[in-house]
Amino acid sequence: MESKTQKRRILRASASRSLANTKGMTIVELMIVLTIIAAIMGVVGFSVMGALDNANIKEAQIEIGQLTQMCDSYYLASSPRKYPAQLSDLAEGPSPLTKEVPKDPWGNDYIYRTINKREYEIYSAGPDGVEGNEDDVRAEGAGDE
Repeated sequence: MESKTQKRRILRASASRSLANTKGMTIVELMIVLTIIAAIMGVVGFSVMGALDNANIKEAQIEIGQLTQMCDSYYLASSPRKYPAQLSDLAEGPSPLTKEVPKDPWGNDYIYRTINKREYEIYSAGPDGVEGNEDDVRAEGAGDE
């Protein structure tokens, strides 16, 4: 009987030694893996944010084009011919051209200025909300004015 008990003890001891000798990941290895994952996510995040900025600019250009068309329609429908005094005029009156004037993708109102009786400009102040700097968004092809 003692031999069976000794065999069990030997088996338990060798099993616990083999468990102790199994290799796992050290904290240094885990930190290296986490650093690599963070670097990859940083690169992906940077490119995604750039794509989001470009999408917002494109959306603003499209909306400016639509507002321009509405202003031209307002001009043709009014008697005597005139452009709206402000963009909110497009949503008012007996036959409004839109339910409401949209805000730019950054949540600001579009800027509408009449230059003279037949000219106007519509643009967005851009991501920073401050007009008159390099990030202002105008309709495509309107940058040469």
